Amino acid sequence: MEHYERLEKIGEGASGVVYKARDSRTGATVAVKRLRGGGFGDHDGSRLSEDLLREAACLEACRGHPSVVELRAAHRDGAGGAFLVMEYVGPSVAQVMRERGRPFPEADARRLMRQLLDGARAMHDLGVLHRDLKPDNVLVDAHGDLKICDFGMSRFAAGGAATAPPYTSPVVTLWYRAPELLLGSTEYDARVDTWALGCIMAELLAGAPLLPGRSEMDQLNRAFDTVGADDMTDWPGFSRLPRAGSPLCQRSRPPSRLREMFPSLSAAGFDVLSGLLACRPDRRLTAADALRRPWFTDAESANADQPLNACRFTARVGGVADAIVV
Repeated sequence: MEHYERLEKIGEGASGVVYKARDSRTGATVAVKRLRGGGFGDHDGSRLSEDLLREAACLEACRGHPSVVELRAAHRDGAGGAFLVMEYVGPSVAQVMRERGRPFPEADARRLMRQLLDGARAMHDLGVLHRDLKPDNVLVDAHGDLKICDFGMSRFAAGGAATAPPYTSPVVTLWYRAPELLLGSTEYDARVDTWALGCIMAELLAGAPLLPGRSEMDQLNRAFDTVGADDMTDWPGFSRLPRAGSPLCQRSRPPSRLREMFPSLSAAGFDVLSGLLACRPDRRLTAADALRRPWFTDAESANADQPLNACRFTARVGGVADAIVV
């Protein structure tokens, strides 16, 4: 890591600390993530842990997609540190929203959601679950375009380069956690990511988090009160959820209040928002489904917003990820 000059700390999460740095060989500005715990799975440091290899592999699989941050290199040093070197993008959506201090107009929200959904669609097509989508994990470049980052909680799902459920629970930051996760599910799929994207869409349009819960049960209560719970309890898989017997699930509730909260959102926009925030997982939109909705396909300003990313990208799990363990 002697080639990288640390400039400033720009982020910190459960899986590591991120610094803005300069590559002394090229002069390029990069983002360097130091992974927590050194990242070694045994006592002599001969291999990286499974979690760290997974993060690098998921990033590598998405290499070249314009809405996913690019992994440039991976290193470990003599002191036992493990590092991922990525392109430097810019501030997070969370930072931009804090500085902006007001909601995004619908046309801007549509342009941003188009990019996020296309990045998620690409990840999901590869079998990658991000499992921690939130405004802090979406970066904004100098052109106002978005890139998904921080794959520290990601993994390959069944049908990708990995195993079938059960998966880890809980995952996803609380305010963006899908109802099935709050109810203890370990047999979830990519729609935990699309729920989080629905929360992000609502936040862009409202200028504030949709469901700022204080605990898992408070979060679940807020979700049920906002989008309704009837379709969730009617879901055939509901009875198998570990917390299905919670009193919160038995309480009578009014229908969804989501429309009342976004009265000025167009019908086509609300169709996407409510579809992403369907409580029942099997009725929730996938990223690919959402991109086919009229809000994106029929909007008069669709071309001005930004066309769907049609970039062909290399879906491979070798390259940089393999180089870590050489």
